[in-house]
Amino acid sequence: MDHEAAAMAATAALAAAHPHLGQGAAAHPALEGCEDVEWASIPGCPVDVSVVLHGLVDPDAAEMAERALDWLVMSGPMSISATMPAVVPYLLRLAADPSVPRRDELVGLVLVAAALSAPTNPHSSWDLAVSGPEADHPERALCRAAFAADAAWVRRLLADDELLAELELGEGERTALAEAAGL
Repeated sequence: MDHEAAAMAATAALAAAHPHLGQGAAAHPALEGCEDVEWASIPGCPVDVSVVLHGLVDPDAAEMAERALDWLVMSGPMSISATMPAVVPYLLRLAADPSVPRRDELVGLVLVAAALSAPTNPHSSWDLAVSGPEADHPERALCRAAFAADAAWVRRLLADDELLAELELGEGERTALAEAAGL
């Protein structure tokens, strides 16, 4: 499946179904600055991601926006795209807000980003076979840097006992999230 084409189609469908998202949607503090990101300069990012991010906070558009975001930030079943590092700061802030629709799914995406951005062990043939060499995937290091830059939000998520219990997060998921942020 061509992820770029699917991302474009999903985003176009979102924009058509919810045209207000592209017209200066209601601001959410977690999305501050998302309109200033040069999304088109990110390799493989075919659309203005800010429209999708605004959809995540709109109760009527959230499910559709989440599906579009999945296409934008994943380049395959087990790999993140070059867009993911630029989205991580917004995902962390949105996931920390209990009022955000589909929060559980956003936390799940944060956990996927943390797990898939883990560095590959160059001495493990299994790691290399599954994930490929680190040099071939600069998005992983960029994603870890984004997590580290917003480590305060990661701490906030890890301290949210109600959220962690609701999602039944195990120690491995918590560790992956902490390690992604360098905690």
